Amino acid sequence: MKKIDVGRHGKLLLIFILVMTMLSACTGGAQSELPELPEDGSGKIRVMYYSEQRFMSFYAVPFKVKYPNIEFEIVPASEFYSSVEPNDDYTEKLIEFIKKKKLDVVLLGQREYEQVASQGMLYPLDSLVKEENYPIDDFHPGVIEQLRQLGGNTLYGLATAFQSSALFYNVDLFEEYGVELPRHKMSVSEVLELAARFESKSQKDSERIYGMNSTFMPSGHMLQTFASMAGLQMVDQKAEKILMDSEAWKSLFIQFVELIKDKKWNIAASNGYNNYDPSFGEGRSAMTIGYTWMMRQMKAAQDYNKDKKMFKWGVVTVPINPAMPDESSEIQMINIFAMTKDSTNKRAAWEFIKFSAGIEMAKIRGKSSGELTTRSKYQKDLYGMSVEAFTMLKPSNAPAVRETMQKNNVSATSFFVNAEKAFDKAFKSVVDGKKTAEQAYEELVPELQQHLDEARRKGQEEQAKKKK
Repeated sequence: MKKIDVGRHGKLLLIFILVMTMLSACTGGAQSELPELPEDGSGKIRVMYYSEQRFMSFYAVPFKVKYPNIEFEIVPASEFYSSVEPNDDYTEKLIEFIKKKKLDVVLLGQREYEQVASQGMLYPLDSLVKEENYPIDDFHPGVIEQLRQLGGNTLYGLATAFQSSALFYNVDLFEEYGVELPRHKMSVSEVLELAARFESKSQKDSERIYGMNSTFMPSGHMLQTFASMAGLQMVDQKAEKILMDSEAWKSLFIQFVELIKDKKWNIAASNGYNNYDPSFGEGRSAMTIGYTWMMRQMKAAQDYNKDKKMFKWGVVTVPINPAMPDESSEIQMINIFAMTKDSTNKRAAWEFIKFSAGIEMAKIRGKSSGELTTRSKYQKDLYGMSVEAFTMLKPSNAPAVRETMQKNNVSATSFFVNAEKAFDKAFKSVVDGKKTAEQAYEELVPELQQHLDEARRKGQEEQAKKKK
């Protein structure tokens, strides 16, 4: 196999792993349904991953400290992505690729994991976890439960990391305007009420102060995101009916569009920054929703502009649904490693999956990878800052709109393209003073229903073509 230079970081990681491995007890060891490795500990695993270089640096180097005779053959994920045509059934193509490449371990996103598991392509892990006493109690609350739910009440994979967002706020602006600082677990309505209290002292676009910044999301997407945080569903479970005809949806829509009309919410798609709104980083927005990378971005800006005073900022949890105060729709599993049902190297594959999401890796990657490790008790900070706002909530089990549509053979692409145009038109009609927020809302709901009906027809036509 090609020799790869892992660099100084990889060597330090190797030393750290070696020390920790000697100090820690190996998990498992009990009798298992899988055969043991040969006496020499040899094996070979075919893995689909982003790139060989990244895989070797992140996973293979530390893993081979414990299992030096297990070899890896990396199949780049790009090889699969480049093979997918616009009209292809993504899941069918992925399953075909897995079979063709005879993969032992696959790296999956949350949606891919659910789809591949539903096709019976993955090996169930529940009995292995139980028989070998593999520790799962210290995973972030809700992670294992969500993986089981996505797998149809069966655990088929382990996630090494998850993605989460939080509410960033400008402390200086809150103090200047005499507004109380945001706190953890505020409702969506409470956050929007805070945004409404920032009346800009300047009317120049370059100097205007906003209550909320959308960073990069267009208006319709932003509204749907906040609706999801509030626990509001957009479509029913059969993707047949738009569920926006409710007082809760109406109230959110009116609150949202009034902020845009009053220029207290800076929508990315309406400025000249190629759909990116920089006003929060420039100190002109009181709040924004951001991921962990934004902490690094803010810290880098502070370090770079040492001669210029940077505003104080803080982070709290994203808004929540008061009925489910400990959950967030903004948490997604990433880097899910799963073993294929037809793998001929199941023991070696299982040892790798255990290790990739294991305690030793969590302790190291929780400090060095820039990701939120799924064993969150081993991650106290990131970029030298607390990640409490990102890890306080557990993932919500509420279905995402796109997944609901795909399960029911509805063309999600068709719907969302048309829905975004409908949202923009509705917002513009209010901003231009042609309609009240309530009028725009009343006209929007049936229009979205028409787009959903269209998307259903298109989805059915696409399915019919595939069967021919």
